[in-house]
Amino acid sequence: MSDAQQGSRPAALSAARRASVRYRTSPWPGRLHVTGHQAALYPDPVLTFLGGAGCARCLLETPASKLLVGCGLFAGPDALWRRNFSPGPDELHALDAVVLPSAGLGHAGFLPQLVAEGWHGPVFATPGTAALLPVVLADAAKQFEEDSARWCPSGPAVPPFRAEDVARAVALVRPVEFGTLRQLDGAALEFGRSGGRLGAAWVRIRAGGRSVVFAGPLGAAGHPLLRPPDPRPRSDVLVLAAPQPPGDSHLPGRFAAAVHRAVRRGGSVVVPAAAAGAELLLTMVRDLTDAQQIPPLPVLLDSPAGLAGIEVHRRALAERWPELRQDGRVGLPDRLIEQVPDRPSIIVAGLATADSGRVLGHLTRMLPDPRNGVVVLGHPEPGTRAAQLADGVRQLKIHGHYVPVRAEVTALGATGEFAGPGEALAWASATPAPETAFVVEGEPVPAHAFAKALRAEAGWCAVVPEDGERVLC
Repeated sequence: MSDAQQGSRPAALSAARRASVRYRTSPWPGRLHVTGHQAALYPDPVLTFLGGAGCARCLLETPASKLLVGCGLFAGPDALWRRNFSPGPDELHALDAVVLPSAGLGHAGFLPQLVAEGWHGPVFATPGTAALLPVVLADAAKQFEEDSARWCPSGPAVPPFRAEDVARAVALVRPVEFGTLRQLDGAALEFGRSGGRLGAAWVRIRAGGRSVVFAGPLGAAGHPLLRPPDPRPRSDVLVLAAPQPPGDSHLPGRFAAAVHRAVRRGGSVVVPAAAAGAELLLTMVRDLTDAQQIPPLPVLLDSPAGLAGIEVHRRALAERWPELRQDGRVGLPDRLIEQVPDRPSIIVAGLATADSGRVLGHLTRMLPDPRNGVVVLGHPEPGTRAAQLADGVRQLKIHGHYVPVRAEVTALGATGEFAGPGEALAWASATPAPETAFVVEGEPVPAHAFAKALRAEAGWCAVVPEDGERVLC
């Protein structure tokens, strides 16, 4: 984008706002849902859900600034995934700052592309997120680049971003400690611990006498490494991620059983997993091996930056970061290898959705062989390849070819890192109710179910927003 083009954007956006004034009455008394581009005319901050409930991109506009909370990639069916390869909407190019709740691709994966399109403002994140962000984004850039060299049905594939875009994006990050008030133009920003992932935070933004809290997936109280979330602060509006079903306390045993079945058949096990998040999986593998619940198998962490993420967690433990449990630990299997062996093994590779990344090469090789096994952790987004495998498909389309699924697929559900609906409801309702709560970042069914629970059990005004919906805060 040229300097002239960048300079013309604010004027173009202002003209668009003047030209398109549309609003509709909210179904909740006393609230107005703005659906046009006239935010500057309203004294209250205006919140826009760019992607609706399915993507972590919330634009908060005040008379003095435009802040984007969450800058994530879309996950889901092909039509939704392809939105990651399109330029960002004009609203994003006029931002004054980006706020990252965590380093995961669902919260930060679009940032390098936004920077590649010419945006270069400040990015605020916790120190933990700032430490993990280069690992996660570099890992994704490498895997996207490898994917782009393969067959694409619509012609030559272009990755959403490259390594040089990641370097420019990371250079914009300004760490903010938990509990520290950061003054911005016309607004104040504060991070609180949300758990689940190192550095993950809820975000409170105060502007114009109003306050909004953004809370991504909350960590479980029994997380083996991280402390529970900080209490929810009071706010006029709460934007809350839809929780997934709670974790299964029998998951390590079920994982061990899946490994034993594959080993008895003479096969290997592949686990789709992200670079940030593999630390608990690898620690579980080591614990199961030490307890002789699984045989001492070679373990391949096929992630360009996976080991770097492990080292960030080890440094956090050594330096006693306050978000960590005192008794938490991260362990690596003793037989960690760098190449695919010719004997039974455990392979951990990303992306966790299996929609991109090195895991696709392992699935292409291993799915046709009934000796092998695939373990799907968590609750993958509907339409992703991981979700298709968990749902029992008999063939999977990878890089233009259908691959038969003869390997045993074991869907283990939630890993226990994140709070279930009961915990999330207790966390939210422990503080006086906001005027409105918006449930985002989840599949439609659990999002609507959680909004219904907030209405029925807490008496809240709770809404699942639509894609592009705008509301007054």
